[in-house]
Amino acid sequence: MFTLNRLPSPALVRVIAYSDPATWWALGDSYICALINSTSFRCGWVSHLAKGFRAPAAITCIEDIDTQRRKVLDPVTSIFGSEAWISGNFVRALSANYPVTFNAIALGLVKTLLLNGDRNTAALVIQRSHARLDIFDGRFVRDLVVQRPEMWMLQWLAVSGLDFEELYSRGHCFDMSQLTDWVMASRVELLRFLAGRGLRLPVRSLMEYALGHSQPDLVEFLISHDSGYAHELSWNDLLLMACTEASTRLDVFVYVASKTEPSIVWAFAAACLASHAMADDCAYKKFMALRSLPNAAEWIVKPIRGQTPIERLCERLTYENIAHISPFIRDYIALGVSTANMPSIVSALCQ
Repeated sequence: MFTLNRLPSPALVRVIAYSDPATWWALGDSYICALINSTSFRCGWVSHLAKGFRAPAAITCIEDIDTQRRKVLDPVTSIFGSEAWISGNFVRALSANYPVTFNAIALGLVKTLLLNGDRNTAALVIQRSHARLDIFDGRFVRDLVVQRPEMWMLQWLAVSGLDFEELYSRGHCFDMSQLTDWVMASRVELLRFLAGRGLRLPVRSLMEYALGHSQPDLVEFLISHDSGYAHELSWNDLLLMACTEASTRLDVFVYVASKTEPSIVWAFAAACLASHAMADDCAYKKFMALRSLPNAAEWIVKPIRGQTPIERLCERLTYENIAHISPFIRDYIALGVSTANMPSIVSALCQ
């Protein structure tokens, strides 16, 4: 009686690959399962799937790579339960025996491997293929880094020869949206890596997010990165930004204030905190942190444009904000600021 097992292996590979390997696998036949589990079968099956998907045709957009992964790689993964079948041996065999297929699906292989953390096999694919990481003006790299925003990913890209400066100049990778996400997650190590590759980061724009969402070390990095450039951001500039932005974290404010020197800027900063107290629950704590700095008591009471701090605050008083501003006025009074021309209701509240 004739059985499939009597067919030569190459012929049986074609029979199974051109039908439905999942059905054959489900039969549980040890010989057939061993055949399907072989590197040669996987290569033949992937080549067959790639031809059905017309993979040798040029990839025209970033979505084609994901479609390619879904149509060519996922059916194999569905049998074995993971992408571990995409091994170094598989890559070598596919590139040697099916070079057209291998080059056509190289980027799909790279993405699948990297998203699973297999840097060594991904590097092997790059070495043996014609794939370019900077395809689509950096959109492929952006997709990788967005899905795996890790230092090892950036290091792998650098070792693989990616020109970060060139890619950055095209405007599709490491853009403001991507950098903002890193700032808000306090991923200072990723930003520092990009700066080390020669990228000039948009410090002022990023700082607006850093003040309210990041740690002090990221703020320190951004301002040091800006140092030496025209119109660089100073610590005094940053202190005034921190006072104006109600969302500024208390620890970031304390850190920024500690980096400044005694000057009239402290008077502006204190007055700004007081005037924004209704919008900022931590305004008074920030004011107290500023007041506690050496020589702060001398500077935060300085008149601004001929007005005392109390006079400036009284101009901004409303029924809604008087309860928020009165603690600041009490402190100014305690520091010796004149109460001349202060409304009687304010005097009563500040007794």
